[in-house]
This record gives sequence, C-alpha cells and structure tokens, in this order.
Amino acid sequence: MARRETPPRERILLAAHTEFAERGLAGARVDTIARSAEASKERLYAHFATKRDLFDAALGASVDRWVAAVPFDARDLSSWASRLYLHFSEHVDDARLLLWGQIEGVTLASPGAVDHAELEARRQGVRDAQATGIISSDWRSEEVLTMTFGLVLSWFVTPVTTNVHLEDTARRALVVGEAVQRLLATGPLPRPEGDLAAT
Repeated sequence: MARRETPPRERILLAAHTEFAERGLAGARVDTIARSAEASKERLYAHFATKRDLFDAALGASVDRWVAAVPFDARDLSSWASRLYLHFSEHVDDARLLLWGQIEGVTLASPGAVDHAELEARRQGVRDAQATGIISSDWRSEEVLTMTFGLVLSWFVTPVTTNVHLEDTARRALVVGEAVQRLLATGPLPRPEGDLAAT
C-alpha cells in the first residue's frame, strides 16, 4: 500500500516508532515525526494529545506486533526465547523502543503494553508447565518470565557486546535458547544459605 494511502494515525505511529527508537522520549522531535509521517503537527496532536501519549502508543503498537509475531509458549520457553531474539535482531527498533520504555518507567503491564489478562495468562502458562515438570518449580512464575526475557535482551543491553548479535544471529539465538533451557531445567539446584523457594 502506498504511503499516502495509509491512514494518518498509522503513518504517525510508524514515524514515531522510528524516531523514538532512535532518540527516546526526551530526544525525539515531534516536528521530525510529523514530517516523516507527511502530516501536520496539528493533525498529529489531533490524534495524540501529548508527546508522551504518542510515545506510549508507539511502544504499545510495537509490543503488539512482536507479541503477535512470536506467540508465547510456556511449554517450550527455550524455543520461544530463541524466536523472540531473532525477531529483535531483525527488528532492532522494537528492542530499542522497549528499552527506552523501561527508562521511562513503562512496564509490560502498563496501559498500552501487554494487558493484564495476557500477562496473567503467561504466568498461568508457566505455572501449568511447572506442575507437569517441564519447568523447574524452584522459581516463581514472574521470576521465570523476567529471567527468560532478560536473556533474550542480553546482547542488546551489555555494552561490550552492543550489536555483536549482528555478526552471528543464528549462534546468538541458539545460545539464548540453551541458556533458558539450562536455567529452567528441572532437578536439584545448588543453593546458598536461604532457600529462594522458601522466601
């Protein structure tokens, strides 16, 4: 579909996605977004009352895209993590925008991101997988989700490895998947004093 045939709100969101991913909320310029979207600032503000509203909407749209592109599977978290890493390596702006969102205090449970029902469904999926012995019960469901997601984003946030994933994407995806598999493997784990499961 030709750019001008795309509805103005969608053009604005796509332009905002690029600008916010590159510069974050503070550094992004509304003028640049409007120009890239081939829309006036007045049209932009007719759809989004503030720059922060536009940022939240762009982030929410980005999250919706990768959530749909990489369906969650608690019974095979290692494969899900590998596929999500591959998505982010191919769509780096999605990863960058997510990280800018974290800087701005947005969480996956925030309005416009993953809704509460979806997030609870993921937690329940993890608990079900734990009940059947697929995932270790040593971790709480939110710990499982947080650690898995952290491994997916590891090459995007570690300074000495910034953009290293571009050199060997397939290898990184395998490493992420295996790390998740080992982390969540069932069986006894060596424990320091103070059992995490008891806290």
